[in-house]
This record gives sequence, C-alpha cells and structure tokens, in this order.
Amino acid sequence: MRKTAFISSLLLGAIVLPLSGCGFTPMHAPSGFAGAQSANLSQVRIEVSDGKDENDKEAGFYLLQRLQDRTGVNSGPYVLEVTPRWTRRRLGISADDVASRYDGSVRADYKLIEAKTGNVLDRGRISATSTFGASRDAYGVIASNDAAMRNTAEEAADRLIIQLATYFSTAEKLAE
Repeated sequence: MRKTAFISSLLLGAIVLPLSGCGFTPMHAPSGFAGAQSANLSQVRIEVSDGKDENDKEAGFYLLQRLQDRTGVNSGPYVLEVTPRWTRRRLGISADDVASRYDGSVRADYKLIEAKTGNVLDRGRISATSTFGASRDAYGVIASNDAAMRNTAEEAADRLIIQLATYFSTAEKLAE
C-alpha cells in the first residue's frame, strides 16, 4: 500500500514539475489569461444592461459574474457595454402539448469603448445555446431553466473574453 502511494506521488511529481517551469497556465485559471492580453483585459470596466425583462437581467447577472471572475473588477481606459438577451424555445413537444426539451440561448451584444474619447473600438454579438431536458414537474422546469441560463451565460462570457483578447492582440500587432 505504501509502495503504491509512493509510486503515485513520484509519477504525479514527474508530470507536474516540468509543467511548472514551462509557463503553462490553465485556460480556465481564475486569474484569466497570461501574457500581453491580461494587461488589457484588466483595464476594462464591464457594464451590463438590465435587458428587457427579468430573464435578461438574470442572464446578465451570470454573465457579469463570469466576466468579473475571469478579469477582475476593474476600472481603466476601456468600457465594455454588454446587453444580454435570454430566450427559451420548446422542443420535443408531446401529444398533450407539453415540452420535454428546451433550447435556451444567451445572445449578448457588446461594445468596447475608449472611456476618454467615447470611440467605439469594437462591437459584435456573442451567442451560446444550451439544450436541456425538463420533467413534467413545474419546479423541474424552473430548476433546469436556471441551470441552463447560468451555464449558457458563462459560456457566452468565455466567448466574449476570447473576442476581447483577440481584439487586443490584433490591436497590439497593428501598433507595432
């Protein structure tokens, strides 16, 4: 038993030790991205609008939380304005007109603005979709909807961060 634990520890050390010296940073690490983009992403203040209804507001909350988890709560020369929209569509409708599956989508329109001048540096739309099953129980539908909204908003936030990192990377290359 001790020999197995010792061998496991050696094997784990042999795998982890080389990764610690190569500059490897997990993509989903709490600190966000490493390198040149992190300096720019840490200078972006995020503003999320409430949207048209309570679902948009809730999706915006999850989106903002994920963006702040990845980039931090910042103030700087850039402002990211995000307008989320949550939609849910019924799929798999039974003979008695009850849906057993749903498509939930978060669409987020965004603008990256230079705070001093008000110039729009980048704009676009990010979307993410999640298909989820729901039981016939009303509470099951609510719980599934909430989980899908959270997951989809988090995926949209990750896609938005990739868009921002791409923008800043391209802008840096053009400035050189």
